[in-house]
Amino acid sequence: MFLSKVSLREKGKDKIVFEEATNIVDKDGTTEVYTIFGEKKELHGWCIKEINFFDSNTILGKKKKDVNE
Repeated sequence: MFLSKVSLREKGKDKIVFEEATNIVDKDGTTEVYTIFGEKKELHGWCIKEINFFDSNTILGKKKKDVNE
């Protein structure tokens, strides 16, 4: 089984928000994170910036606004 930490990157600093995520899904601008305990968290306006398999860490960053919005 592969578990990942999930961190939010703001102003160049990473803050861990989940220690044991099992699944990360992008749903039209909302990132859904599922934990090993079956919990689901929706993060609006965040997207995957980096996945580090060696460190088992996924970094999310703020999604840039579309020019057409």
